[in-house]
Amino acid sequence: MRTFLMILFSLFLGLALTSCDDDNSFNVIDIGDGEEEPDEEGGDEETGSVYSITFSLESGGEFTFSVDMEGATIEGEDLPDGFEGDLFEFDPEVHEVFIAGNFGGDNEWNQPGTNSSLRLTTSGASGPATTEGSHDYKFFILPPDVTNEDGDNASWDYGEWRAGANRSIEIAADGSVENVWGNQPEEEDPGDDGEEFVETLYAAGNFQPAGFYGGEWSPAEGPQLGSVANGEYDGYVFFADAGLEFKLVKGDNWDAGDYGGSEGTLTDGGDNIIVDEAGFTRIQVNASEMTYSLTNTVWGIIGDATPGGWDASTEMEYDAENKVWTITADLTAGEMKFRANDAWDINYGSNDADGSLQFDGGNIPVDEAGNYTITLDLDGTEFTYEVTAN
Repeated sequence: MRTFLMILFSLFLGLALTSCDDDNSFNVIDIGDGEEEPDEEGGDEETGSVYSITFSLESGGEFTFSVDMEGATIEGEDLPDGFEGDLFEFDPEVHEVFIAGNFGGDNEWNQPGTNSSLRLTTSGASGPATTEGSHDYKFFILPPDVTNEDGDNASWDYGEWRAGANRSIEIAADGSVENVWGNQPEEEDPGDDGEEFVETLYAAGNFQPAGFYGGEWSPAEGPQLGSVANGEYDGYVFFADAGLEFKLVKGDNWDAGDYGGSEGTLTDGGDNIIVDEAGFTRIQVNASEMTYSLTNTVWGIIGDATPGGWDASTEMEYDAENKVWTITADLTAGEMKFRANDAWDINYGSNDADGSLQFDGGNIPVDEAGNYTITLDLDGTEFTYEVTAN
């Protein structure tokens, strides 16, 4: 009896799974296996090798950064210290892509992983607000198994390269820039126009005694301006009073020749340059174009580790005798930078947090809350800082 019922059930099932067309042929009806076919259009995030992020501009409009990560690797001297192996390969299944740069405020050279709004995606991420103008930036890979000192999934270690120039772009409304991972910009070629420029200029004048730079008109004792490009120089000099005078000497003695000038124009062997305003002055020189500029500066610390946060600088005091800016302040665990005149036009950070400073450099970490004495040294051609717990 059981066998008869099984046969009868099979017959009914066979009829249910077939139908008859007008030509008396039978078609099998596919009832499926209960699983949906995969969506050929993909999920919410597009696949592909190009990652992008769009910043809104405070002046209106947008700007988009993109980077092609196809075949992205890190190798050789660019690998992190202690990395086992000689090649790191980007895996889009587990790795994330971040951008870091001098985007201002809370987005100023953030360690990759600490600010999720700076993460790029293949579908196009919406980034924070920034300003128009010149910006430096760089792309980073963030593996899931790396941590910073706070135990967060964040790291500077997996950047496109370790040494050399950052990428640079002039941001304008409704613009964009396309990049390929690891295509490092070449250092600017100074060219060969038949003129050789010295590495250092020496400021000498009647300002020296009051500024603790030795005797008057003594180049060897005067403050120095270091070369930042062929024929371009940058440095800081303290002028105790307005009306003081100086010249820029091409060596540590007058036999090397000198520049004078007025109203921003340099002249070989020209008149003494007269200072209109007392203070700690940034001097920038372009000897190729024979121009100079003087910018009075007052320095402060800024960052979420400082009393003013990222909204306002906390002013430092200038110690003329020791030629440094100092402040003693209560800091919280976080990050900080140095900037002039409570604005971002002139600022320094440290890309390696090692006491050295770079223009528009990275945020400086403060590991523990406490009372600290902070020193900023902009004398000479190499700028440094110290953060000392009291």
